[in-house]
Amino acid sequence: MEQQRLEGTWEEILQHTAELEGKRVILTILPSLSSNDSPKLTLDQTLKGRIGQVNFQPSNLSGRVEEAFTEFLENKD
Repeated sequence: MEQQRLEGTWEEILQHTAELEGKRVILTILPSLSSNDSPKLTLDQTLKGRIGQVNFQPSNLSGRVEEAFTEFLENKD
């Protein structure tokens, strides 16, 4: 009998329920990939106090790509 190896999160392993039904399995619990087991922070919690308001002028660069690129090349000296 050929061995099959599945690796992933519990949710990913559960997607193989139908093909594993009736088969013998070994389940090894691996350590988390994160270096700490603290709860994950949301994006706003992670960035709190680190960001401010940013304004880009002009807001639509796609309309002036050629001009911006030309300015960049001229100022490259």
